[in-house]
Amino acid sequence: MPNIQIGLQLYTVRDLLQKDYAGTIRQVARIGYAGVEGGSGPMSREEFDKLLKELHLQNPSSGGGVDAIEKQGDALLKPLAAAGIKFFMVSSKQESAEAYKAFAKRLNGAGKACQAHGITFQYHNHAAEFMDFGGKTGYDVLIEETDPKLVWFQVDVGWVSWAGKNGPELLRRLKGRIRTIHVKDHTPAPEPDRKFTEVGTGAMPLAEVVVAAKEIGVEWAFVEQDWCARPSIEAAEISFNNLKKALGG
Repeated sequence: MPNIQIGLQLYTVRDLLQKDYAGTIRQVARIGYAGVEGGSGPMSREEFDKLLKELHLQNPSSGGGVDAIEKQGDALLKPLAAAGIKFFMVSSKQESAEAYKAFAKRLNGAGKACQAHGITFQYHNHAAEFMDFGGKTGYDVLIEETDPKLVWFQVDVGWVSWAGKNGPELLRRLKGRIRTIHVKDHTPAPEPDRKFTEVGTGAMPLAEVVVAAKEIGVEWAFVEQDWCARPSIEAAEISFNNLKKALGG
């Protein structure tokens, strides 16, 4: 079984990226991350790819909206595929089971468009998808109404935990439809006092998540921290070290 590679969702260090994009990517590489999830920012794609090659970093995953795929299609996806992007993730929040069902049709269409370019299309969750609509959550609807051949799931185990659900159980439920996950953590305090924290320092069941992720063949685990109490690059390093240790590295 191939090892799970650790990447960083660049949103984590967005404050630093705004000041020095290339320099921040260099700091991410020095920590030991194998890749980054996101785009080239203010750099040209050519400059960004050159930097990644120099640092031995991969950029396997990017993201955006379903609208962008529907409106731009090949013009968006062809350059991404040429740049080596293997995964494209989207997220959304709907207000009813019917709305999730309608959105699932759009996800199938976007998945088909991505598939034509060799890109795995993924739905990325937050906590809202786990709202119950008469015995069925929005996430249940998305699982049931999307085509397994077209739509995969990038499970964010931190948000699953935040919503009070079982991340390892969800990973196993979606075996065969997951290639990447997001790993984030949060303090155990109830809302509204709950805060994001470094991976391995909060209430998210990291050890159990790792076991499940290995079982189902996850390829990439992207660290993400939406808000950091300490400098974001320090938070990214703590999370990397804790996740690497949990993975047995």
